[in-house]
Amino acid sequence: MELLIEVVKKVANKYMDRVNLIISGNTLTLEYMYYRNGIKDLYKTLEIEEFEGKLKVLVYPDHLEGIIDVSELDEIILTLDKQSNTIKHTQEEVQNIKKTYTKGTKVQLIKMYDLTNSVLSGTMGIIDFVDDVGTIHVNWETGSTLGLVVGIDEFKVFREGK
Repeated sequence: MELLIEVVKKVANKYMDRVNLIISGNTLTLEYMYYRNGIKDLYKTLEIEEFEGKLKVLVYPDHLEGIIDVSELDEIILTLDKQSNTIKHTQEEVQNIKKTYTKGTKVQLIKMYDLTNSVLSGTMGIIDFVDDVGTIHVNWETGSTLGLVVGIDEFKVFREGK
């Protein structure tokens, strides 16, 4: 129960404007909220329990599960912040993304904000294409093809001759 109390304190101090806390028995539920057009709505739910000196976290509706230290909770909430604030690109913005990030351009991942992230920071990749919503699809050196989201994920572009 000590770890859950630490989580409650951390969340209460930093995230109360975005998180509803629900305590039921030995489970802490965090409802992560987001705002769209002035309306508050549920984005994701985290169920947290103590497990062998760590936290067992289940993320819904994704059905992701992990065992983390309390210190890793900030990273999860930062990722939820980034994901929930994604903006829908206009067709003009998508066209600009397609012109800027062309097939064959080399990129290096700095940080991907994705709870299922299988691409590590520092990984190199080659852009394959940009889809119609503006996601940059990359063939990573690890074999992954996870896409980059402009304005959310952080990456470095390597241009020829520069």
